[in-house]
Amino acid sequence: MTKLSTSHVRRRNRPFLAAAIAAVVLLGVPLTGCGELLEVNDPDIVTPDNLTDELGLETLRNGALSNFQEAWSADEASDNLTIFSGLMSDEWFHSGTFPTRQEADRREFQLTNGTMEGMFFELQRARADLEKAAIRIERSVADPNADARIPEMQTFAGFTYVGFGENFCNGVPFSETLDSILYGDPLTNAEMFTKAVTFFDAALAHPAVDADVANLARIGKGRALLNLDQAGAAATAVAGVPDDFVYYTYHSNVESKTRLGVYHLNHEAERWSVADSEGGNGLPFRSANDPRVPWSDPGDTGFDSETPLYLLMLFQDRTDRFPLGTGVEARLIEAEADYQAGGSNWITILNGLRQDFATLAPALYPDNTPAGALADTIVPATAAEQEDLIFYERAFWLFATGHRLGDLRRLIRQYGRGTETVFPTGAYHKTGSYATDVNIPVPQPEENNPNFVSCSDRNP
Repeated sequence: MTKLSTSHVRRRNRPFLAAAIAAVVLLGVPLTGCGELLEVNDPDIVTPDNLTDELGLETLRNGALSNFQEAWSADEASDNLTIFSGLMSDEWFHSGTFPTRQEADRREFQLTNGTMEGMFFELQRARADLEKAAIRIERSVADPNADARIPEMQTFAGFTYVGFGENFCNGVPFSETLDSILYGDPLTNAEMFTKAVTFFDAALAHPAVDADVANLARIGKGRALLNLDQAGAAATAVAGVPDDFVYYTYHSNVESKTRLGVYHLNHEAERWSVADSEGGNGLPFRSANDPRVPWSDPGDTGFDSETPLYLLMLFQDRTDRFPLGTGVEARLIEAEADYQAGGSNWITILNGLRQDFATLAPALYPDNTPAGALADTIVPATAAEQEDLIFYERAFWLFATGHRLGDLRRLIRQYGRGTETVFPTGAYHKTGSYATDVNIPVPQPEENNPNFVSCSDRNP
């Protein structure tokens, strides 16, 4: 049977709502009374000196969390990591007109791709701000061992390294910006995942880490270790996470960068459409009629007025919550580890999740809970088919949450699959053919870093 908790859902809207207040503080606007709103004393009010008091530290924390949200799952004005990587995999196909997005869908990036550049630097900004916030809080408070914000910042910083490692090429540089810019050296994907584990371990070892952040860190650590081909250690990392645990990022209508990007680009802007068996190798996300990927056909075309539009019904509003780390992912990691170890419990774990769909669905997607049921599955005859089943279950449980591109790369890197048997290939629906990229390159402006020349390789 699967493990359940009594208080599984993390209702953590304070960081991102507080960011709106922080933005007012950043502009130098006092909050003491309406009559003072025009009294701007210093347009450069947030300096390193005044970021060490409590208001400054909270502003730093809120800004870092807001930047993470923008880079990972929000921002209707530019593409976030989750949606852009899903376009490069088999989750979405391009129904818009931007050539930069079509490059992602066709797997053929130019280093001058402006959409890719924006996403890259948003994630770098979030990463740098989270690291900086953790250090400044630790240096500034009277008792660092009692401040839960430190492990929180470390956990989210760990996720940024996971995001870079799963989606970008080998050779991404990471610079430091605490007091001045210190240009960083390029890291391989494995080094990025190792760096992520270091941050998650630091968070878990912190005396003040709260239970929800600890579970999020366990999931992040398991995810990083799985990418390092250490499935057994990954399973150990996530063992204590309840099945119905969910840690959300929250979204709002305050401004474009706080709105849920997946909803906007699919429902409102009509630039993305839910794929189905894309490029021959893609999974049947629509035709399977699986309740984990509910979709709708509005009988319309996308923004380009020619590509059929299919809507993902897991997200139906700009303010919907987005699952960043879940207990379902923890069980999927354990199932894969058991399979790799030659065990027989992996199918029991997968079927346990299927049996509990009615319980898990409201936790995963409380704003638009999908209905339906999942029948048990059976152990396929061959090893290749068994691996296919494990990754099929991951794809449907984790659809549109930023996991799929990393999983396609793992199928090549860890399971020996051929690239053109994994990624969409052959004729492309907007003329031409799919190309051969399996990850996202570092954009051209990063060449201003004297330690960086180009990706060290584009291998999976």
